[in-house]
Amino acid sequence: MIGERLAEIRKNQGDTQAALAQRLQVSLAAVRSWEQKKSAPPHEMLVRICRMYHVSADYLLGLSNVDPCDHRSRKERLTSEELQELKRYKEYLVWKKQKQAME
Repeated sequence: MIGERLAEIRKNQGDTQAALAQRLQVSLAAVRSWEQKKSAPPHEMLVRICRMYHVSADYLLGLSNVDPCDHRSRKERLTSEELQELKRYKEYLVWKKQKQAME
């Protein structure tokens, strides 16, 4: 269940397996293995994934079919292009904040 949900959440956020691996500082093979249900991420990684994607652990683990964190975004229902644009804007804001801190 974790693998299916992780792949779904990752894709909904516009991330590739490689991007997720980089953000979590794990190998691409590890992410692929999790999504293909060959292994499961360790507890600490599950917590990081939940925080990163703002998803409940119950949903990610398959204990619930409803993600309470997702009810907010369901109302918004952004297209994949809009999600990508939002991601790029977030990256810009982080870059801008770092630039300002260096000045």
